[in-house]
Amino acid sequence: MKLTHAVQRPRAGSAVLLAVTALLALATAGCETSPGPPVGPTFQVSSVVISPVADTVSIGGTAQFSAAVYDTADMPTGTNPGWKSTNTAIFTVTSFGRVTGVGEGTALLIAQAGGQADTASVTVLPGGGWFLQNSGTTANLHGVFFVGASGWAVGDGGTIVRTTNSGTTWTRSTVPTTFSLNGVWFTSPSEGWAVGVSGTVLRSTDGGVTWTRLTNVQQGEALTDVHFATRDTGWVVGAAGLVLRTFDAGASWQTFRLPTAAVLNSVSFYGTKDGWTVGNTGVIGGTHDRGLTWFIVQPAITSQTLHAVSRPTLAAAFAVGAQGVAPRTVVTPDSVVWEVLNAGIGRQLEGGHYPTPTTGYAVGYDASLVGSVLRTDDAGLSWEAQVSNTSFRLDDVYFTSVTTGWAVGDAGTIIHTARGGRP
Repeated sequence: MKLTHAVQRPRAGSAVLLAVTALLALATAGCETSPGPPVGPTFQVSSVVISPVADTVSIGGTAQFSAAVYDTADMPTGTNPGWKSTNTAIFTVTSFGRVTGVGEGTALLIAQAGGQADTASVTVLPGGGWFLQNSGTTANLHGVFFVGASGWAVGDGGTIVRTTNSGTTWTRSTVPTTFSLNGVWFTSPSEGWAVGVSGTVLRSTDGGVTWTRLTNVQQGEALTDVHFATRDTGWVVGAAGLVLRTFDAGASWQTFRLPTAAVLNSVSFYGTKDGWTVGNTGVIGGTHDRGLTWFIVQPAITSQTLHAVSRPTLAAAFAVGAQGVAPRTVVTPDSVVWEVLNAGIGRQLEGGHYPTPTTGYAVGYDASLVGSVLRTDDAGLSWEAQVSNTSFRLDDVYFTSVTTGWAVGDAGTIIHTARGGRP
């Protein structure tokens, strides 16, 4: 119910008063006066209620919200409240509650009137499938990692790009090296690590804005991957069976070499004790004591180069490599053993990640040198080819959930999905 106000018409006898008032107004027209207080509602607001309480829109899409403003008698006043987005990089809103998606993420929509307010949640998602993001670089990218909406990609010539909005925008970091970087890992949104050729180990404590090269790593081999289980405990692998480990957040490093001349390309741990590393010629190494000692799986299950390993649980581990090989672990009555599976002999798989023990993703390139993305939902028994929307080779992939992930590759390529790669 709208409030109405009675207006008393002036009597005829008040004409002289009106004339005098008019003359006074003319006399003071050139004088400076302070504006009067803004006219506000003549009723007291008891509550504001937004509808709907939550909605999802696509980038560039719109959604209409409404809000009822109630007085102290719990009657709607018909007043249009003020509208506000808590993050205009995610969505904007008009003065009449129409929301437009800008970038991926979730933010609050606020409607307020008379000192009262209500909020609704707005989630903005990109379209289906995989789509390209602008990395701001043409350097080949070899590694990617995300913590929530914050992400980092590393590559040739000391390239590091970072994002704080799920890749809507990427920014080049300040890096004290021109050596190519192969792997990246963050233990929190602020503290992270990157490794590369010539024994390069970098550390950042400001979210990847700036980096410092560690001088206490006494190895000059190419380093290919890095994994941290906690802020203090981490491992780096590289050429000639090299494993570096730290238990004090990089203040000191210990060296171990597997009995192999092969390059170790990837390392993954579940917890702080149990880990796998894989590399050239199909080598697979394991540890059960934080990397203090390692063993090699014998006999080798494949001679193909293995490029990536992912360990989502203590028992489940998965690898991918050349000629489509996609080995996995299986539990037997006596132990955990590796078995060979294949995702397609015409595919060269460079990166892989399993966000769950059954759902995983692999990236690389196919026989026509087109960037490949594969998905499995049965722990690697079968694979679904997805449209990557890039012709460049993909080198690494990382998912923060079963549906939200990024892949990186040659010529600065970054592709992203928020729907598990599906339309």
